[in-house]
Amino acid sequence: MENQMCQLWDPTEIFRSLDENHAIVVLNRPILCEESVIKNIWKTAKVTVTVDGGTDRWLTFLGKDGEKVLNGSCQEYLPTLITGDMDSVSAGTLKKLESHGSKVLRTMDQNKTDYTKSLQELGFYCRESEIKLKAAYVLAETSGRFDQIIAGISTLYKSLHILDKTPVIQISKNSLIWLLQPGMHKIIIPEALKNCNSWCGLLPIGFPAKNVSTTGLKWNLEKQCLAMDGLVSSSNTYADEPYVTVSTDSPIVWTMGIEPIIKNIRR
Repeated sequence: MENQMCQLWDPTEIFRSLDENHAIVVLNRPILCEESVIKNIWKTAKVTVTVDGGTDRWLTFLGKDGEKVLNGSCQEYLPTLITGDMDSVSAGTLKKLESHGSKVLRTMDQNKTDYTKSLQELGFYCRESEIKLKAAYVLAETSGRFDQIIAGISTLYKSLHILDKTPVIQISKNSLIWLLQPGMHKIIIPEALKNCNSWCGLLPIGFPAKNVSTTGLKWNLEKQCLAMDGLVSSSNTYADEPYVTVSTDSPIVWTMGIEPIIKNIRR
């Protein structure tokens, strides 16, 4: 949600009943997030996308429901789009899902990652279908691959132009990651995160953020420069305030732990 001066972020929206103005993208990574959370995001999404081998991972994650998707008896979990160069998805899976109604888009450009290309195809589809997305949620476990971590962050930087300023939020088992654009931001912090001193960070990946100020953090910044060869606000946590504010003159990565929220969902 955005007003004239400040963009408001409420990370708990992801874990509640969502409206239908979002998309979900399933990358070719392990799916380790809470099942009920992921299924809720999928079922309420306007557009659903599986990326190459992420298609098989999605069906495996669904278990018996995945078998129903394959035999055509469950449209609820059928991807709207399947994208990628198709070098890691099962040919049988692809053929069956296409016959049931999924749109298969082969993206062969090897100068871009399948993740980047999936957002491009999502953008094309939304423009053609006159869909205005509020957010795109991407299942993006890092899987121990540093190159994939950095490639994912690179896609976040590119996504502003690919998806017409639609926020892209990467979800993993224990964290959320998204990009804060230049300007003022307000991030609502759930009590569970404050009570557990959960971690958060502001990361100047790619180039310095020369003028960053915050409130609501244990270690705040006051018109300071964040740079990879200087100060980095990693392993930060929250003060006892309802939200964090961030003012930045450059795009900067925000990341936050979510394990206490997930634990509350499981109870």
